[in-house]
Amino acid sequence: MTAYIFTGGKIAVGSLDGLGLHISGNDLIIAADSGYNNASRLGVRPGLLVGDLDSIDRRKLAPDELEHIEKIIVPAIKDDTDTQLAVDTAISRGADEIYIIGGLGGRLDHTLSSVFLLEYIADRGAGAVMTDGQSRVRVMKTAGEPVSLEIPKTFDGTDGFKYLSLVSLTDECNGVRISGVFYPLGGVTLKRSYSYAVSNEITSDHAEITLARGTMLVIESRDLNL
Repeated sequence: MTAYIFTGGKIAVGSLDGLGLHISGNDLIIAADSGYNNASRLGVRPGLLVGDLDSIDRRKLAPDELEHIEKIIVPAIKDDTDTQLAVDTAISRGADEIYIIGGLGGRLDHTLSSVFLLEYIADRGAGAVMTDGQSRVRVMKTAGEPVSLEIPKTFDGTDGFKYLSLVSLTDECNGVRISGVFYPLGGVTLKRSYSYAVSNEITSDHAEITLARGTMLVIESRDLNL
């Protein structure tokens, strides 16, 4: 099952198409507190609302809009973020693929905690992508057999994600290979303390990335006039 979690914060585009997302009726749609406003702006009605509900802008909603939506309401003073609660709920309900919409940009503490959630999700055997329309982030992780990932080219000269970057989350990522790009890499070691595999560009139909050992962020991004 696929889950879509809408979080608060700025989303750089105004439609699901701009985010590259296609939600079906069988998907689990969760709003993490003020993420409900973002979902509404994109024309999406969540089936579940999670959080302390202290950040929703009710002025932009119909008076009874939230009455018939399933809710998991928690105290404002708590250990977990609303996004963390939404992720745990999605996993507990059987999601094996999770898209987090929002969570990037704005306050650095919020951004970092959201990005690190991707590793948390990977540790639990689910796939995860985080996007705000300007950047799209996912995790590659392995401690055993090498893993590979294909990233299709979306940039056509005017639209799509132009840049592709690899950032090590562990001290080192070993056996990193990337082909189909302007700057190919062949079995290198990336270090968290020295990031150089950034602002690459896909030159073929897709880029192929291989990781032998470690945990690595794969980031697609583009420049937008916000």
